[in-house]
Amino acid sequence: MATTLLTTAVLVVGPDASSAPAGSHATTAATDPTPVSSLQMAPEIASYRGYVTQKLGLEASEVQLLATAIAAGQVGAARAAWLTAHLTWHRIGGAYDAFGDLGLAIDGTALRLQDGILSPQFTGFHKVELDLWQNGDLAAAATDTATLLSDVDELAGKFPHESISAAELPLRTHDILEDALRDELSGDDDYGSGTDMAAVEADVDGTRELLSLLAPVLNPGAPHLEATATNELNKLDAALAATRTNGQWVAVTQVPLAQREQVDGDIGAALETLDLVPELVQVKGLTT
Repeated sequence: MATTLLTTAVLVVGPDASSAPAGSHATTAATDPTPVSSLQMAPEIASYRGYVTQKLGLEASEVQLLATAIAAGQVGAARAAWLTAHLTWHRIGGAYDAFGDLGLAIDGTALRLQDGILSPQFTGFHKVELDLWQNGDLAAAATDTATLLSDVDELAGKFPHESISAAELPLRTHDILEDALRDELSGDDDYGSGTDMAAVEADVDGTRELLSLLAPVLNPGAPHLEATATNELNKLDAALAATRTNGQWVAVTQVPLAQREQVDGDIGAALETLDLVPELVQVKGLTT
């Protein structure tokens, strides 16, 4: 994962957004922008670092429980442990390869690889998912989970010491759900578990966390944005929950068309609002 420095960045927040009514998606031009230095963003960045660091520690313990269930030959328990650990990863919000090669090793799909699922570079959660649901191969699942745990441990050890760009938080607030729309709601990253809707729900949790962290920066210039986005995320959560059948998540392709359209519409509305975040909080100056 590339390291970045924050000390030279300056962010500007467009105060004209305060005149937009709640629920408005109109963009605003900052005619008199209020500069926010990266040093002023330090509390938000520190909070984000603490959030991700805590989640990565939890992730490691959950993957270890997955390994234990597999070693005991308990397929049902292993599948449940896999889902728990995978949703924790989505709550971290690793959008658009935010954690570099390690992130891809942990949760990348086979679509990017020339040899697909046969590639030795296909590792991580989705490889274990393939082992447990499609192939029923506990021996392969044990080996692949050991690789997954090693990668999670490595990321957990590196992340607290990585520099974080001041531009990263506003971009990721939008990009998490954009990733979800591309990969999960298409079903492209389903390797048998049928839990993409659950993953989107966890993505919503990660988005809420980032939106909350950025509130002190956003609210002076756009006091209605957080409330509008929160309302839209609530609607998306409700639409996702409605896709469950008898309390169980089902594959995207098995969700009735009307419910899929509702989810697509709700995530689209949320993305339209969240798209304003990196517009209102812009990094000016060099960030290397």
